[in-house]
Amino acid sequence: MERRTVLKNIGLSFGAITLTPTVASLIQSCQSGETVAASFLNTQQAGLVGKIIDVILPTTANVPGALDLNLLQFIDGYIDKVSSKEEQYFVRMAVDTFGEYAKNKASKKSVGELTNEDIDVQLNQFLRASSEVQDTRSNSYNLYEEELLAGNTPSIPVDGVCHEFLKAIHKLVIFAFQGNEIIAKEHMVYVPVPGQQKGCVDLEEATGGKAWAL
Repeated sequence: MERRTVLKNIGLSFGAITLTPTVASLIQSCQSGETVAASFLNTQQAGLVGKIIDVILPTTANVPGALDLNLLQFIDGYIDKVSSKEEQYFVRMAVDTFGEYAKNKASKKSVGELTNEDIDVQLNQFLRASSEVQDTRSNSYNLYEEELLAGNTPSIPVDGVCHEFLKAIHKLVIFAFQGNEIIAKEHMVYVPVPGQQKGCVDLEEATGGKAWAL
C-alpha cells in the first residue's frame, strides 16, 4: 500500500481490525489478570489514554468498564505490535497534541491533572460534533498530510488531529470491548457454534434485547 493511502486512512485503519493471531493473542493477554506496563506509550500518554477509554466505557453497576477489562493494555499492544510505522508516528504526535489541547482548555498545569470530567468535555466536543464540523476537521488533517508528503512543514491542525485521534481510540476500544470474553459470554448473546437462523424476529423476543457477540 502506498504511503499516501496509509496516511489518509490512519484514523480509519483502527476501526477495520482483522482478527489475526497477533490480535487474538493481545485480547487473550488482557484477560489473564496480569497487568503489564505499557510498551509503546510513555507513562503520561498511557495515563491520558486510560482516562479517555474510561470515559468512553465507564464501569457501571452491571457491566465492567474499559479499565476493569484491562483494555489499555490491548490498545498499547495493538499500536506497538500491529500498527504501521506511519500509524505509530500519528499516535505519538496526536496523543501529545490532544493532551496539550485538553490541558489548556481545562486550565490545568499539566496533562496529568486532567480529570475524567475534563476529558468528557472534549469527547463531547469532538465525537458528538455535527457531521459538517467533523468533515471540516478531517479535511484539515488530510490537507496537513498532503503538505507533509509534498515535503513541506505545515503547522499541526490541532482540531483535525484531536478529531482523528479520538475517533481512532474510540473504534479501537469498542473493538476490544466487544471481543472480551467476559463481555461476550456474560453481557451479550454468545453462541460459539451458530445454529438455526430465524428471520424477521423481534430482537427482544430472540435475545432479550442483547446484541450478538462477535
